[in-house]
Amino acid sequence: MKKVCYFTTKVSTDIRIFEKECTSLAKAGYSVYLISPNAITEVRNGVNITGVKFLHKSTFARLFILPYKLYQKAVSLNADIYHFNEPSALHFGLLLKLKKKKVIFDSFEDHPTLILEHKKLPLFVMKLISRIYEKYEYFICRYFDAIISCYHWTQERLEKACSNNALIFNFPIIKAEQLNVVPKTDIDENSICYAGLFSEMWNIDKILTALTEVENVRFNLAGHGSEQIINQYKLNKGWSKVNYFGKLNHSEVYNTIYAKSSIGMALLDYIPLCKGNVGNMSNNKFFEYLLAGLPIICTDFILWQEVVKQHNCGICVNPRNQKEIISAITYLTENPTIAREMGSNGRKLVLEKFNWHMEEQKLLNVYKRLL
Repeated sequence: MKKVCYFTTKVSTDIRIFEKECTSLAKAGYSVYLISPNAITEVRNGVNITGVKFLHKSTFARLFILPYKLYQKAVSLNADIYHFNEPSALHFGLLLKLKKKKVIFDSFEDHPTLILEHKKLPLFVMKLISRIYEKYEYFICRYFDAIISCYHWTQERLEKACSNNALIFNFPIIKAEQLNVVPKTDIDENSICYAGLFSEMWNIDKILTALTEVENVRFNLAGHGSEQIINQYKLNKGWSKVNYFGKLNHSEVYNTIYAKSSIGMALLDYIPLCKGNVGNMSNNKFFEYLLAGLPIICTDFILWQEVVKQHNCGICVNPRNQKEIISAITYLTENPTIAREMGSNGRKLVLEKFNWHMEEQKLLNVYKRLL
């Protein structure tokens, strides 16, 4: 049995790392160890979880001290295959190659693009840092045994660095109990919903403002963010139409938010990680709404429009255009039969195509090519 060690600075409960990748590998017969900061040492889903004590809160410590501590623990396990996702650990991947280990770099984000989103330094400085990192990442990835990407352009950029290169999207896990769940069609009131990070990039403030122009629609809202942004939402007149649930865990979101809503809102802005109006297919929220049987009102990204229009599962709008948001909400609430049909189409699409089971096969194929 091949021994796999996945080390990460993220929490051990991270859905993509633990529930998707590590659990899939354990089910496939690998002996899987997950190393994460301050995790409880236990065996869960067949995965051996080990914590590394880390109490520092500074960015410097997280970028330089934590990766080293994770690497030390990882080396002590003497695994056959090492899997990691942190740019700050790229040089440790090289050290593992010197020890004759198989190494996989899992690029969750397109990091050169992500760097450009930081606004603490002038743009020309961030562009320079982004370019330097891009060259550095490509150089090191040439020595690795596999590269996993979440974005099309990341894969295209790194495919020449490593031939064992897979594009693995962050599609939702289809659980057995979800297969038999029939989405509710008798919701007591028209209600839109959002669950996740409270951030300017999700245009929640624009949704709240749109609600002031729409009659008889509630907003089921759950998530987490800074106290400042939550207070900002509460000052919006649309807040009077909000059912606020605070931060919920993943299972609670389905039962408390999605099951009691009639429309899912995914108005992600034209951020650098989406290459303007191109979009990406690794945003889990988009597909979770569809899995829940909800028609979706989403950003008019090119990639999202291809899905929504081809399969008639929602409406695409410009997230900065208040009139388009109002029009979409009004249309779906005034046409419940069409809305339910769209929700049914989206759910069927995720059950048949856009789910983790399909991506799991790509992951296992990456590992098979290492053996």
